[in-house]
Amino acid sequence: MTKDSQAGSQEPHLLDKPLDRVSLRLDFNPVEMGFAPLSLQVLVAGRPAPVDLYLPIADVKRRRVEMKLACPQGKTFLATWRERLVRRGQRQVFVSLDQGPALMEYFDRYSDEIVDAPGITLKQRAVVVRELAAINLRLMFASDLTPKALEGSVARAQQTVERLARESQILTNLTAVLRSDYSVYTHSINVCMLAMAFGRYLDLPPGRIHSLGMGGLLHDVGMAQLPAAILDKPGPLNAEERALVRRHPVLGHRMLLPVGAVPYDVLMIVRHHHENADGSGYPDRLTADKTPYLARLLRVVDAYDAMTSRRPYQDPRPPFEAAAILIQAMSDQFGQDIVPAFIRFLGSPAFSG
Repeated sequence: MTKDSQAGSQEPHLLDKPLDRVSLRLDFNPVEMGFAPLSLQVLVAGRPAPVDLYLPIADVKRRRVEMKLACPQGKTFLATWRERLVRRGQRQVFVSLDQGPALMEYFDRYSDEIVDAPGITLKQRAVVVRELAAINLRLMFASDLTPKALEGSVARAQQTVERLARESQILTNLTAVLRSDYSVYTHSINVCMLAMAFGRYLDLPPGRIHSLGMGGLLHDVGMAQLPAAILDKPGPLNAEERALVRRHPVLGHRMLLPVGAVPYDVLMIVRHHHENADGSGYPDRLTADKTPYLARLLRVVDAYDAMTSRRPYQDPRPPFEAAAILIQAMSDQFGQDIVPAFIRFLGSPAFSG
């Protein structure tokens, strides 16, 4: 798989030509090519493209995928192009991770316009908020992970949580907006939204709900320091890989500690979201009475979303089956005080509409 880096050999008007549905719907890993997906819903039609926008095109003879330039940075992204892509079943373009700063500058400027566009439905607004959060996390993982680099990503995570807190309707009927295809990015956003809705169901104070949202977005940030081969592995992890993954709470806590904008409650969620009620969890083997309450709430939400998400080696479990597993493990893992409330939450309008 290659990235055509010579602007003269690319097709700057690719979107003006008929598109082959088969060529666009391909199974490949964009991260291996240095790209990230970008939902069409977060591009403002009629404005200059914030970065170069690419499409994956199959090179049948060479049996590989090439990223072809569809719209160069600065060229107006037309509404007709968006419509043509959607008709062909393509709801995303791809951007080079190298252009992350320019992309985030664009979102900093136009995020309110994107989310509050006239005629946008509640579900579309939720999807846009989710997609903006996803690209922020992708670019965070691709950054040098220094405190300075993390500050911008944390600030945008705070903006996401504040918007979700203001627009409470987004956190209702979550079954319609949660993504079931697992990645560390979609999982983190799912956990953020579920945790905030669960916190609201429990009638927690606004500040605690905000911490749950931030904790959900950032709880797996330590994964950014793990080898990419582990994050992208299409099958179950072996014992050595599992041992590395178990380090991510400590790594994430260590990464965020120098970032002043991260509240103490959020740091505790990041560090302790894998502790078990009986003290068998990690990293500090804390029992339920010693584990911060918000971290315990996120432990349940995290496990539920992981079980109900699709992975290359595992189909998603139905919600009732995941709930049954939580009940079976509530004494040793999740706590008998939290799981019953979470089960009631799953049956409430806050979750299922």
